[in-house]
Amino acid sequence: MKTKTNNFIKGIALASALVLSISSCKKDDDNPSSSNVSLTLVNTVDGSAAQDVYLNDSKASTSAVAYGSATTNLSTTAGSKTVAFKNTGTSNVTATANVNVSANSSTSLYLVKQANGNYAINTYANDNTAVSGKAKVRFINVAPLLTSTVNVTTSTGVALISALTFTTASAYQTVDANTTLNVNMTGSLEVTTIAGSELQAGKIYTVWFDSSTATKVKYHVVVQN
Repeated sequence: MKTKTNNFIKGIALASALVLSISSCKKDDDNPSSSNVSLTLVNTVDGSAAQDVYLNDSKASTSAVAYGSATTNLSTTAGSKTVAFKNTGTSNVTATANVNVSANSSTSLYLVKQANGNYAINTYANDNTAVSGKAKVRFINVAPLLTSTVNVTTSTGVALISALTFTTASAYQTVDANTTLNVNMTGSLEVTTIAGSELQAGKIYTVWFDSSTATKVKYHVVVQN
């Protein structure tokens, strides 16, 4: 009888441990902070130092983000983040922002120079769902020197974007692979051409615009997938 009692107690202990283990796993699964979150870091400020990026005072970028470059698919957790761009290797803060990222989301953080010369961090939600046989693309205007808005058309004259204002992101659009695009500032005859080879089937792109003059657009391509 003593042996049966001991076995019964051991059985209860094992069952309790199993319940606790299952409960613990369920809590981890239900915890938003453990869900998949990815960030893209972009430096759009011509002439700036390369930037180290910090999340809640912890360095997040594995390498410094220079002007015109991007760090993609940086994994983090959901929740509120204090984001800081700092000149690489220093404690000099270029810009900071408080950002709340949702579980199972993808967000781009852009270091931008404002028209007044100040620096800011702009956030844009990413859509990472590819379209089979097509290129998927959106456009962001971060060109403070331009004196007007930005337009994008295909080489055959189809308007994709009209009057895109400063700091604004367009909706994503699908286009045929290898579609050549023409970009101009409203009221300007200076055209910048995006070669069709930049847009491939099954890929997702963000094309962001800046400028070194008041009238001609420059472009940069971030491949999201």
